[in-house]
Amino acid sequence: MNRDQAGRLQEVWKTKHGDKLCQHTRVIDSLFERNGQTTGNVGCHECGAIFPDPRLNPKQERQSRTSEH
Repeated sequence: MNRDQAGRLQEVWKTKHGDKLCQHTRVIDSLFERNGQTTGNVGCHECGAIFPDPRLNPKQERQSRTSEH
């Protein structure tokens, strides 16, 4: 999943459900940059929300964030 795909899912969610909160119970997928590098984030396939990858430990997550800058 990339940010464009997540954005489209967010639009669909808002159209169908308005302000209803998503429980993020469907499959989540790693979020990749256009060059194929991982962002350390995941996206919900239902609503398109982007959040830190829960599979990463905090040390890996910090390294991922610092490599983005």
